[in-house]
Amino acid sequence: MASQAIEIARQEGTEFRSVRLTLEDDGAIKMDAQDIGPTVSTIWGDSDYEFWVHVAPNSVPKLAFELLREKFAGQLGAVDAFRDWCKAHGIEYEFGSWV
Repeated sequence: MASQAIEIARQEGTEFRSVRLTLEDDGAIKMDAQDIGPTVSTIWGDSDYEFWVHVAPNSVPKLAFELLREKFAGQLGAVDAFRDWCKAHGIEYEFGSWV
């Protein structure tokens, strides 16, 4: 059972897609999607198609590092922005400074 899962995108209609993000109990990250519709039936001959990317727990620190690098690169206010982002998302952090 996943410790956290959330739908991050959804397309309704004839061509349906749901995209979910999961933080698994062991610390792994999984992003998966489910497609339903005529295209799936035509291509796969089935009622739905599911696909995913799974990142093992030992690769999650590298994933976090690279995502944060992309998000904050080139920003002179990155430290404050990162602190504010952590606070807004309920992520425990410690802020420090020297004077």
